Amino acid sequence: MTAFSTAAWTAHEIGLATAVGGTMFGRAALQPALRTIADPEDRDRVSSEAWRRFSWLNLAAHGVVAATWFTGRSLLSDREVSGMARTLTRIKDGLVVASLATGIGSFVLGRMLDERPRDGDGENVISEANRAQRGRVAARRAVKSVSTANLLANIAILGITTVLAMEGSRSSRFAARSRFLR
Repeated sequence: MTAFSTAAWTAHEIGLATAVGGTMFGRAALQPALRTIADPEDRDRVSSEAWRRFSWLNLAAHGVVAATWFTGRSLLSDREVSGMARTLTRIKDGLVVASLATGIGSFVLGRMLDERPRDGDGENVISEANRAQRGRVAARRAVKSVSTANLLANIAILGITTVLAMEGSRSSRFAARSRFLR
């Protein structure tokens, strides 16, 4: 395999590892650990800061995954691979688009959640605070739903990437064509 294609494949895998691993760490370890912070404002501040820092890395990871996949994909035609690999490639195309869209959506929704007011101002402080709290709960649900879809798309991409690698190793046409990528 060429140095260029090896580097691209490695970048693709690191991007997927970042997207999947970061999200799983946040959900399985960070968020539960934040429950030990008694003050809700401190807990929200720490959570927001952690996710804000990771979100840029996560967004870059999604860009790398999409860029490496579609660049590599454009260098080969469907003739080099089996019918099963062609089908999986098209499925992966859709999953990469879904991953990128939900990754960007999660980023944007997370930023919008960060910008929501934390407490009410004005005469009717109680109802304003309640309205703000309901809005934050709805925004959190939206972020969680979009990020769950993103996580599932990325896990599916990992699985299909593995199957495609196995299929590619069986294809003599793919092996011959990949020599030109050196």
